[in-house]
Amino acid sequence: MTVNIEVKGNLAKLLSTENLIIEHKNVDTASFDVKRRVLTLPQWKIDSNFVYDMLVAHEVGHALFTPDRNFKLEEEYKDVPFDYVNVVEDARIERLMKQKYAGLNRDFYKGYEELHAQNFFEVDEEQLDSLKLIDRVNLYFKVGAYLCFDFNDAENQLITEISQAETFDEVLALSKKLHELSKSQQEQAQQDLQALEIKLDAQSQEIDGTPETTDEQESTDEQEDDAEETEGKGDTIEETLEDKITDPDDFVTVTKAGNHSDIDVSDTQRSFDKNAEELNKSELQETTYVSLPQIDLDRVVIGHETLRQKLKAHFTLRDEADGDVNGYFNHYLKVGISDFNKFKLSSRKDVNNLVKEFEMKKSADSYSRSATSRTGMLDMTKLHTYKYNEDIFKKVTTIPEGKNHGLVFLLDWSGSMHNILEDTLKQLFNLVWFCRKVQIPFEVYAFTNDSYILDPDVSDGTVSYLAERELEPFRITQPIIGNIHIPNTFRLVNVLSSQQRARDLDESMKLLWLQTYALVQRHIDYLRGFALSGTPLNEAIIAVGQLTKEIIKTRKIQKCHIVVLTDGDGFHSDYYVQSSYDDQVYSRALYSGNSCIRVGSKVFSGGSGSGSSFTEGVVKAVKSTLPNCSFLGIRLLERDYRYFYMNYARHSYNEFEEMKAQNKKEGMIHFTTDAFDKWYGISATKLRVDDELAVDSGADKRSISTAFKKMNRGKKTNKVMVKQFIDQIA
Repeated sequence: MTVNIEVKGNLAKLLSTENLIIEHKNVDTASFDVKRRVLTLPQWKIDSNFVYDMLVAHEVGHALFTPDRNFKLEEEYKDVPFDYVNVVEDARIERLMKQKYAGLNRDFYKGYEELHAQNFFEVDEEQLDSLKLIDRVNLYFKVGAYLCFDFNDAENQLITEISQAETFDEVLALSKKLHELSKSQQEQAQQDLQALEIKLDAQSQEIDGTPETTDEQESTDEQEDDAEETEGKGDTIEETLEDKITDPDDFVTVTKAGNHSDIDVSDTQRSFDKNAEELNKSELQETTYVSLPQIDLDRVVIGHETLRQKLKAHFTLRDEADGDVNGYFNHYLKVGISDFNKFKLSSRKDVNNLVKEFEMKKSADSYSRSATSRTGMLDMTKLHTYKYNEDIFKKVTTIPEGKNHGLVFLLDWSGSMHNILEDTLKQLFNLVWFCRKVQIPFEVYAFTNDSYILDPDVSDGTVSYLAERELEPFRITQPIIGNIHIPNTFRLVNVLSSQQRARDLDESMKLLWLQTYALVQRHIDYLRGFALSGTPLNEAIIAVGQLTKEIIKTRKIQKCHIVVLTDGDGFHSDYYVQSSYDDQVYSRALYSGNSCIRVGSKVFSGGSGSGSSFTEGVVKAVKSTLPNCSFLGIRLLERDYRYFYMNYARHSYNEFEEMKAQNKKEGMIHFTTDAFDKWYGISATKLRVDDELAVDSGADKRSISTAFKKMNRGKKTNKVMVKQFIDQIA
């Protein structure tokens, strides 16, 4: 059994009754920063839940009860060793935690039992009474249930006071008292040791027949010589004296005196820390904690009007002066426009059907949530039935109002979309026309790292590429340590919007179609600065999270759906770190074996820091900032969907077999994840719809039937996908 560290983080929050910041790192022991309210837990390779829960509860105790106070600055306590305050404070906060949560008694009992069995404190039970007072006190309050201690009256009185301490001021006072008692015991032990040395030396001389000397200085010199000789042999005083001791009481005196060399240090706690460090030598990689950055949206977002004007100026009929000598550009420009008009006409019926289905589902849902209640007024049409019918009162049916919905689309504008961009655009247009019909507000953003050329502040549009460092004056995020880095080349292009006038929206859709036609077919030139580029998917999700907050606020949307249309995973992400050489802040790749995204006190696993695992973490982090917001993903698949499903869903082989059956039946797969409310996986080949029945002249019945089935196969997949989508938002 392996301890789930994320669960333990949640346990800490529950125990503390506050949203602590929890960090799991490769540290030796748990610790708590009372000022920042950050609880650091070790990534121990340990199988015991009791030990882990005990440590979590211990550190939460510090979070709840230990004040942010530097007692060393106080004159009264400046000479009190830290170990003493730590031991006494540990006893106090553990007792208070067990009083607050009675169930923790078992965790502390079992946890310390296991640690003691592993000899974490490195104590010899046969010599407990020879330990320093601070070590005996430490063991008493931690593993006292398994050890027997013999305290004298003064020590027992102090133990009782420590076990009753309620405040930190009491802890400081008792720590000082404990230290003073330890010093007096050390002084007494040293005196006893000197007296014992004299006694044993005298006994030794009598045994050897050497007459006793009356010269005190000579005797002292001889003792020093003996000590130097003994030290030269590598033996301790205790070992030398032990050979000469015949009285058991004298041996006890030696052992007690010999373990008080440094009373300011708790040896048992040092042993515990050393052994705990060994537990941290595991295969677990250091967890990297990153935070969502604040993005300059004014810099990132290219407005729909800017794009429309740029595309409109580009896709105009050209004369010979513009290089169209043979009318090549003009011809294919007209072909592209004709194709768009045909698709628009063919989609009208399908969109209307979707609208009807949506309205029916919406009405059915409202009816299912309706409530019928009696008014208290007689229904005169039922009054004659009063002898056999009790239901003679008028009723009223209340239908709750639906929520205002909004849709935000994220369109992958990367090079890998080249083969399926047309098909994706058709899906998008159908959804846009649907939203327009049912009056759902929408925004469509293409995410890219190339369209910054459209920004007049950055370039005049003649430069095809600018490096990251050249765009440094146009930084879109501040270099804050721990924040995710957003490249300065990243842009969101607002290609379509429900805020556009109907005429402008139709024109924008036609121009976007022509740009896609130019990129895919290559018959005409495409607009430079809006070419296909990389896949900054994670950056787009972070940015759209900020955008959605503004959209919800300005348009009074109650339920927002963010739809991601992509064919693959995003780039690896970078984050800001501080150089250990010159304290400069720079960005580096997030390739950690274990990454977490922090939003306030909430932490979301980012897996390896790249690929689908990190995207899932980003989505969960963004969703935590957007109440009543769902994420839908539409993945266009050029290859087998096995990789996509197993990578995102991470389900078993049996469930994958169910997906195979689903794909065969519906021409697509759909499933949920921890982050996405719904993922749709669609074969790109099945989306390539041929709107016309293509058969040769004189074709036989079988050929016509085959062509008809082929034409409708894609249409069926389209309908299923869009229907699923409608069901999700109805």
